[in-house]
Amino acid sequence: MDDITLFGATGELKEQTINVLKTEFKVNDMGELNWLLGIQITFTDDGITVSQTTFIDQILNRFSMEDCKPVSTPIDSNHQLKADDGENQRTDATAYQQIIGSLMYLVTGTRPDLAYTITQLSKFNSSPSTKHLMAAKRVL
Repeated sequence: MDDITLFGATGELKEQTINVLKTEFKVNDMGELNWLLGIQITFTDDGITVSQTTFIDQILNRFSMEDCKPVSTPIDSNHQLKADDGENQRTDATAYQQIIGSLMYLVTGTRPDLAYTITQLSKFNSSPSTKHLMAAKRVL
């Protein structure tokens, strides 16, 4: 079974589209859309707003970062990340991978601006150091 979500301004075009879909498929009208795949959707007169605030709060709590302070950039441009050269202490790869995976979900949902940073951090998934972990926590 495949699902489709159709949302937009109430009006004739939307109703016509739904009626065409009904001629080919079984259609269930679930009412106004507020949440989809963990993304909160808000309709206003100015447009549509999407947010993953609840998921972000869950990530911060999961990794004990709920009291963190905001930063202006997700990655520190003064520090170049490189593969562990033995000088930095290694960290738990599983925890690091969980942070990166959580952030990747945000990238695909509502935070495409983090794509470059998460791509750079994911290069170290197999052998992260404490420096890499600190960089990942900076994104949080």
